[in-house]
Amino acid sequence: MTCRYTDNPHNISEIIPWVIIEKGKIVQEILGNTKCYFYDACSFRRHANLDKEYADYIPEYIKHQGGIVVITRCILMELASHSGILNQEYITYIRHIHDAGITILVMYEEDLFNVMAVCFSTNAAINDYLCWSVKYVMGSVSTITDTLEKDARLKNEIIYGNNPENSGMYKHFFETVRANKESGDNLGEELLAICLHILSHIPGEDDGKFCIITDDKGAIGKIDTVMKKTAKQFVGKEIGVFSTPKLGQILYREKIIHNREHLKEILGAGTNGNIKVLGMEVHDIRGKEISLSKEELADLIIQPNGINIIF
Repeated sequence: MTCRYTDNPHNISEIIPWVIIEKGKIVQEILGNTKCYFYDACSFRRHANLDKEYADYIPEYIKHQGGIVVITRCILMELASHSGILNQEYITYIRHIHDAGITILVMYEEDLFNVMAVCFSTNAAINDYLCWSVKYVMGSVSTITDTLEKDARLKNEIIYGNNPENSGMYKHFFETVRANKESGDNLGEELLAICLHILSHIPGEDDGKFCIITDDKGAIGKIDTVMKKTAKQFVGKEIGVFSTPKLGQILYREKIIHNREHLKEILGAGTNGNIKVLGMEVHDIRGKEISLSKEELADLIIQPNGINIIF
């Protein structure tokens, strides 16, 4: 059965009291806060399934960092994909984040145009960041590539730079690719990589202000690819990357978690079997993939110099 996708879930009214969707407020929050954590669907699902006893830890860390949470419309589409309805545990987790004192943005990707317009004086300059990001991120097989092949006007604007002053380029691009989303594609991670690459070029911001919470190696690969393809003189600020195991290690190091059993539950959230991490043990000279049970990984995290989790 084909999944139905909607960027406005049928029960979106159930989260409206706890999120910000107004464009002007979104601009203020993104520019005015110390950290912006963009949630990928995979990690959101994992964290939303944590028992309430353990669900406080990640929001507590985000709050300590002066951060806000951002859920883009494509990620919201993925969360509501099977029925067009957000599951109750997702609604509960959104309320839980809000009740922890954290601002949550539910943002159309095209609203980045308004953010960039505060920092750059011409549409051409703003559009240029979108065009380069798309070209760096899109693969030979992807929803974005298929969309551009079917839409000559959009392809001419994005790939060949025609009509650079078009104020509607962001809206045209993001609306069109979202409408073409298919089950099992990687559009969510591609659009997150594009958004973060664009935001990394806002002048005056610190490295690591813009972050992604994801357990999808594909999403990290997209972000890594876009940064490597960018010429050194045009590279933006560093993007912070947090997997669930990495967050677990940070929570323990920051003394937000003291209890091994609680750490174990965070590490194993939404998973069965061994957990694969990219990390370094004490005698390693470079990162490697390590596969451990949640108990074994918790024990290494607790040991001084036991492991450094990269992802």
